[in-house]
Amino acid sequence: MLSEKVLFALNNVDDSYLEETRELLDRSAVSQKPAKSRIVRTILIAAVLAALMAATAYAIVSIHQKRQQELRESLRIEENHVAGYQEFEETPTAEETAADSEIAETSVQLISTFRNGEFVNVYFSISPISREEAWDAINHDTVAICTYASNSSHLEDAHLKKNDRENKDVYGKVITRPPIQEDEYLRAVNSSPEELMEKYYDQESQSLMLRERFVLSYDAVDWSKPVYINVKMIDFKSLQTPVDMSLSVEENLKDYHPICLKDYGTVSFVLSDTEYINADLRNKEILVSLPSSDKVLQVLGVKIYASEVEWQVTHEDVDLIFNLPRDDDEAFRKGYEQMLDWLTVYDQVLDGSALIMEDGTQVKLNPSESTPFENGVVTLYSRLPSTIDLRKVDAISIMGQEVSISNPFQSTEEPSS
Repeated sequence: MLSEKVLFALNNVDDSYLEETRELLDRSAVSQKPAKSRIVRTILIAAVLAALMAATAYAIVSIHQKRQQELRESLRIEENHVAGYQEFEETPTAEETAADSEIAETSVQLISTFRNGEFVNVYFSISPISREEAWDAINHDTVAICTYASNSSHLEDAHLKKNDRENKDVYGKVITRPPIQEDEYLRAVNSSPEELMEKYYDQESQSLMLRERFVLSYDAVDWSKPVYINVKMIDFKSLQTPVDMSLSVEENLKDYHPICLKDYGTVSFVLSDTEYINADLRNKEILVSLPSSDKVLQVLGVKIYASEVEWQVTHEDVDLIFNLPRDDDEAFRKGYEQMLDWLTVYDQVLDGSALIMEDGTQVKLNPSESTPFENGVVTLYSRLPSTIDLRKVDAISIMGQEVSISNPFQSTEEPSS
């Protein structure tokens, strides 16, 4: 690495230094005075040191900018005119802010955020972090890097607040994963830790790139205000206990006491706006039958984002399956079976749907990842294999039924003659 930097330095020595050195060398050939030789040596050393400093600065900046460029290309941000994506300048490194310290403290660096529908992806890096520590973070056998979001900057004990039933101001995610891009979701589950390390850990800068995905509808955070993201390494050995499906998440975690092994720091940002197409489909009477039943699901509408589609659906069992009785085993069993039947229908709707673009091509939708419920309406989310240009969406195909939509991003102006 040093030899590469020296070559870089020599190739980037300012021409004015070389010209001045050449003149001094010409003079010294005549005078042969030791003083002139010392001056020549000093100028050459200064030139090489200056270029080496430039090379080092280039190396530090390049990994941050390289990752931003890779994200833009992978998400096709510029190609598809995607709103909701924002990048952040690199803040001073731990070495720069602690020049008097012999050992640099590990810190977190915000790379970019991508708001898409009811979700926001937060991309960040941690450095310097050893390869062994990065491996633990990716493999997450007994430890994991966790992120905590809040409108408060006081997040030193965020991992404790998250598990405090009385505290509702912290939104925590148990496991952070490397930033698998939008077109890699489905095959990401088969990625080995070795493959992830190769792609997201930079040995030279000892920097690990990660991504967290937050749901914006959670009440713990007001995403219209400044948001603080705290990153910690958590020991979650005590979480390795069988989960009781008849209990709530809070009840399953009541005896879990997380231990913070390392606090990497906190970053903050204000979330950017995004764009979407809103299609009201209630008058289209898009109905899907529940197998072996006369019950039907109705699609009420969709919101189409750059790489997500948000569905609003309803049916007569909504209240039952989202409020399973826990004090009656038989009623719970029957309700649970009905819930599984409806989940199958949800997946059929999503798996059998696609966006139709202006050139006639279709963008297939992937199954839902969550199903929030409110006031008799279930919201389903399906990912697109990659981002799309909203301006090119013409219609949506649902279970083979093509439905035209009104696209506010398409120009309504008549072409000039």
